[in-house]
Amino acid sequence: MTQFTYRLQPLLEQKEELKKEADREVVRREEELQAQLTTLESLQRRVQELVQKRQQLRQELMSKPGEKVALTAAEVLERSEFIKVLGSEVQQAGNDVSSQGVVVETCKSDVKEAKEHAAEARREVEVLSKHREKQEERFRREVEAKEEVALDEIGNVLYATRRRPT
Repeated sequence: MTQFTYRLQPLLEQKEELKKEADREVVRREEELQAQLTTLESLQRRVQELVQKRQQLRQELMSKPGEKVALTAAEVLERSEFIKVLGSEVQQAGNDVSSQGVVVETCKSDVKEAKEHAAEARREVEVLSKHREKQEERFRREVEAKEEVALDEIGNVLYATRRRPT
């Protein structure tokens, strides 16, 4: 009996490999997104810490914690300058959070694009797989029909030889 050979098998294999590659790309992009989200959370925590520190220093600007002794003008000025520097650090950290937010949005877009590409690759493999199945079924039916015709011929020959008077 002859074997079924799918003439588009190399194309199917290529599409399957592209699908696997697309799936790996989705995983890679999702991992990158998670890394960027972690960075964003870290930057947001940093902003919160700086804001809290600045608020605490503002509250303690005019007095030493736990002491009733008044501060000198130089100490108050030094603390005030430090609070201003801390304010600029808060501003810079806020800018970093905004920049990281853009990076995260870009990563989300990349993940979405990779998922769409992977879905398209899956559809292409599915179409070729269904085509292969239909071709194989058609081949099997043709083989069965040929075998049936051959068996009918054998049966007719046997019938004809038995019917002949000897």
